[in-house]
Amino acid sequence: MAPSPAGRVRLGTQGRLVLGALVLITFVGSMDSTVLATALPTIARELGDLQHLSWVVTSYLLAVTSSALIWGKLGDLWGHKAVLQTALVLFLVGSVLCSQAQDLPELICFRAVQGLGGGGMWVVPQAVLTGLVGARDRGRYQVYIAGAAATASVLGPFLGGLLVERGSWRWVFYLNLPVGLLVMGVLAFCLRGERPGQRPRVDYWGSVLIAACASGIALLVTWGGVVFAWFSPPMLLLLAVVLVLLVLIRQVERSHPEPLLPARVVRERVFRIVVPLSFFFWVVQSGTINYLPLFFQVVKGTSPTVSGMMLLPMSLSGLLAYVLSGHAIARSGRYRHFPVIGAVLMLVGLGVAVALPADASFLAYGAALVVLGLGFGLVSQIALIAAQSACAYRDMGVVTSGVIFFRNLGSVFGAALFGAVLNKRLVDHLAAGMHAGRFTAEESRRIHKGQPLSVESLSPTARQTYVGGYEAAVDEVLLAGLAVSLLVLALACVLPAVPLRGTMTATGVRKDSTVIPSLPAGDDHVRRALEDLSRAGLLPVRRRAEEHARRHGVSLAEIWLLCLVSYGGTTDPAYVGEVMDVPPRVLRARLRSLWATELLYAGDRPSGPTPRGVDLVADLSAVLREQLSGPLPHESVPGGRPGPPDLRGYVVEILAEGSVFRPWRETD
Repeated sequence: MAPSPAGRVRLGTQGRLVLGALVLITFVGSMDSTVLATALPTIARELGDLQHLSWVVTSYLLAVTSSALIWGKLGDLWGHKAVLQTALVLFLVGSVLCSQAQDLPELICFRAVQGLGGGGMWVVPQAVLTGLVGARDRGRYQVYIAGAAATASVLGPFLGGLLVERGSWRWVFYLNLPVGLLVMGVLAFCLRGERPGQRPRVDYWGSVLIAACASGIALLVTWGGVVFAWFSPPMLLLLAVVLVLLVLIRQVERSHPEPLLPARVVRERVFRIVVPLSFFFWVVQSGTINYLPLFFQVVKGTSPTVSGMMLLPMSLSGLLAYVLSGHAIARSGRYRHFPVIGAVLMLVGLGVAVALPADASFLAYGAALVVLGLGFGLVSQIALIAAQSACAYRDMGVVTSGVIFFRNLGSVFGAALFGAVLNKRLVDHLAAGMHAGRFTAEESRRIHKGQPLSVESLSPTARQTYVGGYEAAVDEVLLAGLAVSLLVLALACVLPAVPLRGTMTATGVRKDSTVIPSLPAGDDHVRRALEDLSRAGLLPVRRRAEEHARRHGVSLAEIWLLCLVSYGGTTDPAYVGEVMDVPPRVLRARLRSLWATELLYAGDRPSGPTPRGVDLVADLSAVLREQLSGPLPHESVPGGRPGPPDLRGYVVEILAEGSVFRPWRETD
């Protein structure tokens, strides 16, 4: 990589090839979660099983969700290149097996294998990008990966329908092979391998128990009232197993040194609201995307390609709302009203779709889906923004992975829950039709076995009953979506409005960084006082920092690093390297400089500032306090005694203004 005239880092040829490979990996992994939506009716007809059809989607999403918890830490243990290649191989093996499946149980099992690799393809590319470019340039490269995921969600149903109509549903899986092999070659020759020296403590048992518990709950939702009666012995036994797993998860997470979700995170009010909001939102979105194509193909009589095209208005309007709301949040710093408006639009879109008669025009359905897509776009990104802004930096990774985990879990339960609703309503409707003698003996036999019927071969009476059953079943799915959307609206209305994390504009810091240490949520008065200061009013803080730098023989950037460590409470290179655009060798050299001047503890002693370092940071905070006009309100500190607001985070921001980091990039 080479610096550009503007100071940015340009990727070389190998770097661009690796970036392209990461984009392709993200595209393929994301598309496989939606590409089968339009192929499900064809798969049901060919494999002769309608009752368990929803598990073709559920098994993949469940495997992705469960494995994603652990792929990231395996990357820290073995190196991201090796782990990404392993995930890709597993995904390709699963794709080959899926393409050869002869019945639905085989396809469901092979989709789970594919999903185990897909979990790594969702998580590890972000970690590889972190090592490929610095924090300063990462934002503009992340756009490509985020764009690939968004494009895949838009094109997935359409591409699946096209492949089914022009060839076979098996081509959905064949298509992964050339793309995967191309990516494997690029990674092998262009991406450098690495092996971290420190072995992380991975919560394997927690991951396994959570995956098992999620699978058990998905089975409860899918089997209840369809395969078994709700209070039958198998269902009660499964419920008991789930309850035992929940108890074990609590015990394991409380005793593990690095739990998947620390108790301090779970106690945070914003997190407790964001998690169910994200979960229920993705329940609605997943169920809608996966089962609307069934309605268009069976009830409206469209081809798989056209049924995929019918989802494009929803996907495109959702993408537009996502982008525009993101820009609005960046300008205003406010986000709370977006999920409320989005949830209302979801209710309107689903309500109109339910109210429309089966013979309504495609334009009418398209308009309803546009409104629904706008609602999806306004809600989808808020959960992560709110959670990250409310947490301390040391919990940033845990909070991010936690929100994403429950988002994926919502997708799993959306597919399972709405699939169970559809199956139950369809079975009841067809059973009533058989009772009334509207089906032949052979048709009734196939219905009893859960096998789909060909609409074209049915008599007019049987066709009307069969299509009417699908119409009623999809209406039930949309009504279930309405009920869950009400929960989304209720949670959005009580979501706290916390100040968005301040952004640094120094040369070495991303302008859109979400990893800057969390500023106290209750210090709006300090923020307002700081904003009232002119740039000249901030100069005394920088001048005092320069005096300390000269006195101790260190650079201004190292004083900034000392303040950052004091505020964040760690010298972890992953923490500091995420904030600053600094190569690891330079970071280690600057830390050694602070150790040598006895401003930071080194060796086996506790990480953090020494008493001299603490006094230095306190002096800079005192200088800032003198510049702020008027007395500052006091806040409580441990023990209940009042104390002055913590200004260290604001000192970090002030020192980052200007060219603090330019000497690092020019001289190292």
